[in-house]
Amino acid sequence: MADCQKHYHCVPVSEYRPLAAATAALGAVIIGIITGVFSFPPGGGIVAGIVWILAVFDLCRYLHGGKLICHALNVCVIGRVAELIPVGADKSFPDTMDDDFTFNIVLSPHSSQETLSDLAADPYQGRFISRQSGPDSLGLGYEGVSVKFTNLERETEVLHCEVKGCRVHDVCIVLKVMSFPTAVAAAICSIPVIGWAACLIALAIVALITLIAGGIVWAATHNGDLNDVLDPNSGFPGEANPETGLGGDIVLVRGDWVYDAGHEGWNEIHPVRYVQRLDNVPAEFHGAAPATPELVERFKHEVLDPWCFEVGRTDDPVVVEAQGDPENSWHIHPSIDGCREPVIVE
Repeated sequence: MADCQKHYHCVPVSEYRPLAAATAALGAVIIGIITGVFSFPPGGGIVAGIVWILAVFDLCRYLHGGKLICHALNVCVIGRVAELIPVGADKSFPDTMDDDFTFNIVLSPHSSQETLSDLAADPYQGRFISRQSGPDSLGLGYEGVSVKFTNLERETEVLHCEVKGCRVHDVCIVLKVMSFPTAVAAAICSIPVIGWAACLIALAIVALITLIAGGIVWAATHNGDLNDVLDPNSGFPGEANPETGLGGDIVLVRGDWVYDAGHEGWNEIHPVRYVQRLDNVPAEFHGAAPATPELVERFKHEVLDPWCFEVGRTDDPVVVEAQGDPENSWHIHPSIDGCREPVIVE
């Protein structure tokens, strides 16, 4: 298990900056290097090197969470697993750098036959898949995420959830470190007469080292794994029938609720910090039929509120403080090694 989730975050809507800035910087670097090699403008290679460093750091900023606009942190949502998507199953290079384990859930207690408007009308969980004013204020679109069950006429709107892998973080470390010698190599281009030849040689060497180091990190990194965030005592969840959309285990998911601007635009839980499969949820809440307002109310009071409250207690400051009390500092049993007397060092 690995805690890759700690490397990723979202940003307030006021701090969102699109990737276009990094893309423009990369273009400027290429132009700068070309002009530095062939035209020898004073300091051209130095400028190109500086822009290159800024571009790499900006790109990694974006990938680490700059593309995620915060809706709310550490939310609790409960839904039925529509599909589990292993790492790389829905991606091709270069998107495979994103090594997340993802899964989609149908908000409980709703069925796979309900429309987006049906789900969005849920006053308690419908917000998770509904458009929010923050991204709209920036002119960003909203496509949503849906799953197609073979036997159903329409696609089913779902909430996308991502368990982070470490590849983006690990590869970005290599790119950031190597951006500095790359910039130095580019700066050599500004040396008159011999600069361009030395520059090309230096850039080739740095590129080779970067490729080797990046390749090693790429192969050795930890892929996203549901077991990284799954309560081991609850068991691995199963997904719904791909034809009928029926079934699928009900899970409680905790994580940051965000808008992902790195795709067509949708809401998701990213990163997922905790998942628990819920047993003994009454059958009426398993989405066999469209949910009525009365059923949604009962689900809130019988499942959503109590489960989210109990799981959320682990973050309660009072509970966290109590965990440090002497009577709770035991390994075998409180009657044996609890209530330890403080050790006084003279």
